[in-house]
Amino acid sequence: MGVASGLSVVINWIGAILSVGLIVGLSVWAWQLTVRDVSGVPVIQALQGPMRVPPETPGGTVADHQGLAVNRITEGEEAAPAADRIVLAPAPLDLEEIDLTSASLPADAGPAPMPQDDTGEETLALIDRLLEEAQPLEPLADRPEPTDRAETTGTPESGETAEAAEPEGPARPVIEVIPASTPGVSRSLRPVGRPEEIVEVAALGGTVPAASVPEATPEVTELDPDALGAGTRLVQLGAFDEAGIAREEWQRLARLYPDFFREKDRVVQQATSGGREFYRLRAHGFADLADARRFCTALNAQGAPCIPVTVR
Repeated sequence: MGVASGLSVVINWIGAILSVGLIVGLSVWAWQLTVRDVSGVPVIQALQGPMRVPPETPGGTVADHQGLAVNRITEGEEAAPAADRIVLAPAPLDLEEIDLTSASLPADAGPAPMPQDDTGEETLALIDRLLEEAQPLEPLADRPEPTDRAETTGTPESGETAEAAEPEGPARPVIEVIPASTPGVSRSLRPVGRPEEIVEVAALGGTVPAASVPEATPEVTELDPDALGAGTRLVQLGAFDEAGIAREEWQRLARLYPDFFREKDRVVQQATSGGREFYRLRAHGFADLADARRFCTALNAQGAPCIPVTVR
């Protein structure tokens, strides 16, 4: 009993001493917080002089709308004095006919029309130069037909023998006839022999000339280019040095593609570019620009030059 009571007394004294020490420590800390001068503790020391200084020669790109009077007011400065000279702004640009037409269409009218292909004389001169560089197609009918070797060699003279007139070449093969006593030969069918003309032509190495079919030239209506109104849709097929050459080119194209030129009129227009006179070959008879473009697309697919143009 005596030992236990003495231990509890010691523990009580230790706890009392710790409690008093804690109270004293808290009191000292609170006192230091109260008497401390907060202004004496620098957080960021300020620099001497202005914080930002503009450069003497800034350089760089000058932004738009600098120095306007309306900007001076928003910057807090006084408005600039009235100018000594006042100039009116330029008149607004006028819209072209195609812009007015496209602007008046409803929103669901579909895609906007494509721009015009012909914008002036410079464009026409470029078109003429491109068409001059293009090589026209050579029709099959204009190519020389192959002739027989007999025609090129000529007719033998009367003094020459038949053996000398015959061309030199491989001898005809010797046909070996199988006797009829061989089994199966007497019952098999004999093949029909080739015609003698084909055999002779094959032996001479020539070709059988094809039957010539007369080519029908369709009637052409030629229009005066000065009589065409502005905005008329045409297609240009080429530029030539003479009007006759341009008309011959029309006949050639009409024979090659009769379905394309069946309802089209011919227009041969005289023009001058760089001091040189030439003639433009054009076709008339199109409802609109889309029709002219379809026509040129079909001709270009066949290898013929074609560019849609508009009369100015």
